[in-house]
Amino acid sequence: MVAQVTSLTFRYSHTIGRQETRGGDGFFNPVAIARGPGDLMYVVNRGTETPVFFPCKRVTVCTVDEEYIDQFGFKVHPEDAVRSAPDGALFWPTSIALDSQGNSYVADEWLNRISIFAKDGEWIGKWGEPGSAEGEIDRPSGMAFDSDDNLYLVDSRNHRIQVFTKDGKFLSTWGSQGDDDGQFSFPWGIDIDKNGDVYVADWRNDRIQKFTPDGQFLMKFGSSGQGDGEFDRPTGVAVDKDGTIYVADYKNDRLQVFDAEGGYITQLTGEATLSKWGKERVDIDPTYVRGREEAQGLEGREKAFQGPIAVDVDDEGRIFVAEVPRHRVQVFHKQYANFSGGPL
Repeated sequence: MVAQVTSLTFRYSHTIGRQETRGGDGFFNPVAIARGPGDLMYVVNRGTETPVFFPCKRVTVCTVDEEYIDQFGFKVHPEDAVRSAPDGALFWPTSIALDSQGNSYVADEWLNRISIFAKDGEWIGKWGEPGSAEGEIDRPSGMAFDSDDNLYLVDSRNHRIQVFTKDGKFLSTWGSQGDDDGQFSFPWGIDIDKNGDVYVADWRNDRIQKFTPDGQFLMKFGSSGQGDGEFDRPTGVAVDKDGTIYVADYKNDRLQVFDAEGGYITQLTGEATLSKWGKERVDIDPTYVRGREEAQGLEGREKAFQGPIAVDVDDEGRIFVAEVPRHRVQVFHKQYANFSGGPL
């Protein structure tokens, strides 16, 4: 019998993005990612409330290779951020999910509504009523579609998960405030695996919980802290086709990786390099180039994650991690290293 050990590793690929307050080829405080068909990706920019920065609140559409495609959604002034805000407006966007037709659903926790955009970015609908009754929402955050196009929504300030049709018809709900199994404290991120099971980043409880599609508790892992497998405000969770679980450990500035049972595997702390868009911006001004050449320790400082808030995966084994204050997405490749030994 030959001994064989498989080790899971991750190879850094590249960085996407740069700070861009006024739209176009860059991000401004990105808070969510969704992979689309082909190499498309959708990045939600939360932006800022500072009036001078327009249109900093938007969804940027680009490719994994950093080709800018389009943007949609727009910012409104704080005084206009009310229930009657114009269709397609964003104020505190939190997440994005794509239905089977490629339409984009964007949650806004200030406006307490879900805005719907077609493939071409045209606004085509909205739904959501503020409140705490069944079907009402209070600070919606993460969203994920199941295989039947039902939308699982994290109703953060109501400390629960709600399930809707994509047209906004209420279907079911589970959860309440607390720290027992199946309870939440300001949950944030969500994902659904290939079996339909649901994973929730339980933000203030510093843990990940897993449920059946109808909300039956299955397992949990994580606790407060900075050690392996511990969290400090986990915000994003993603599960790949092999069942590997990825958690954006926001205040610990890292991405942690777990097996399907919630066992700790490893962590990534960032390997960023200057992105293509970033290089284009730097090369415009020789003083930027000279400044980067003269800055001591820049390469090391530039690599690290800072505020990793969202994570997404695709079937090609790529992992995408969005960082809020650094206005970028780092991309990694999942790899397996096989070691074979002699007979046992």
